[in-house]
Amino acid sequence: MLKQPSNKQFILKPRSARISVLNSPAFCVLWLSEAVSLIGDRILMIALINMVYDWSGSASAVSVLALIKAVPALLLGTLAGVFVDRWSRKWVMVLSNLILFILVLAIPLTKELFLVYGIYFVMAIVSQFFIPARSACIPELVPEKALLAANSLFAAAFVGAIAIGPALGGWIIDRYGMETAYRVDALTFLVPAIAVSLLSIPQKRSAQTGGSLGGDWREGMAVVRADPEIRYSLLLIGTAALLIAALSALGVILVRENLGGSAGDFGWVMSVTGAGMLCGAVLSPIVGKRFNRSMLAACGAALGGGAMLVMALSNQLGMVMAAGFGLGFGFVNVQVNAQTTLQKTPDRLRGRILGLSQTVMGSVTFAAAGLAGVLAGWLGTTVVLAGAGAAVLITALVILYLVKKIDVHWRQPCNI
Repeated sequence: MLKQPSNKQFILKPRSARISVLNSPAFCVLWLSEAVSLIGDRILMIALINMVYDWSGSASAVSVLALIKAVPALLLGTLAGVFVDRWSRKWVMVLSNLILFILVLAIPLTKELFLVYGIYFVMAIVSQFFIPARSACIPELVPEKALLAANSLFAAAFVGAIAIGPALGGWIIDRYGMETAYRVDALTFLVPAIAVSLLSIPQKRSAQTGGSLGGDWREGMAVVRADPEIRYSLLLIGTAALLIAALSALGVILVRENLGGSAGDFGWVMSVTGAGMLCGAVLSPIVGKRFNRSMLAACGAALGGGAMLVMALSNQLGMVMAAGFGLGFGFVNVQVNAQTTLQKTPDRLRGRILGLSQTVMGSVTFAAAGLAGVLAGWLGTTVVLAGAGAAVLITALVILYLVKKIDVHWRQPCNI
């Protein structure tokens, strides 16, 4: 079993924090396992979209997949965090991956669309336990000062999966067939399950694990009420989710109808947005050495909101692409810095706070998926996207002002 040195023994050498976290074998295994799983998620999505469309011939049937994925986060994120704090996070991750492995193998055996929806819904529920368990483990595997770098590496894995997964999934389907794609995807859950089972992941046990679920939940919410940094981080995570949800829902309409572009032009916009995300993941730890992470998260949201305003109001494709880069850069800076703030929560409470962040993202994604098309049909795509950008920009500026007001050392990096 791979054992993790304690944080006190883990001395940072005079080189980048990103290289330092890679000195942790347990972190490397967890990070690489997550990268494999994320690629598998994208392969699965490509396979599911093609299967559902082949069976139904309906774009609406395909859009149901996005709603199915958002609903468990909306309903279960916070509650799942309570269980994550009670159970062994290591085995939550292992069992979650094993369950996902079995469910993926079951999809090609189904013959009815509603069964595919049902399996995908169960998978989305399982993910609500896996995600906060994984995020809550990271602070126990790396030194405190390297936590921002650790989160940036996970963000880079996320962006890499977006770039690699869909293309790989499409290639497998075209060359070897749909069933092979599901088998490959299943392996991306089985391999991480085996790898994580070999890790030694420390976890502080709560003295109150015998209490009620409601009591544990209220304890977590009390932490949120008492800590303004956590509240601001959750709000900023919600604004970042709004930006991506709005772009995903209405970006293609903006490019093709408002600008007269092609499907390829929209693909370029999304690719440049991904490039911005990758740059944000690379630069976050560097910038984080000089500035407070709450301030950086607010600046990231302000950049993203301003970029969406430019995208909505511009009549030039080049400007929209440049704004897409800024949106991606800002989005990742929000995610990395806000996530790091939430992870500073005491270990025994960390799952609840990270689970709440899943609820925030799920709520925003669900609302955006349900309302974006309706509002765009009523008000127009430009107005809806500009409104979303303005709302995010104003929220970020207000939070930036509040951060400066409560923290006279806002220009200094935080301890984590």
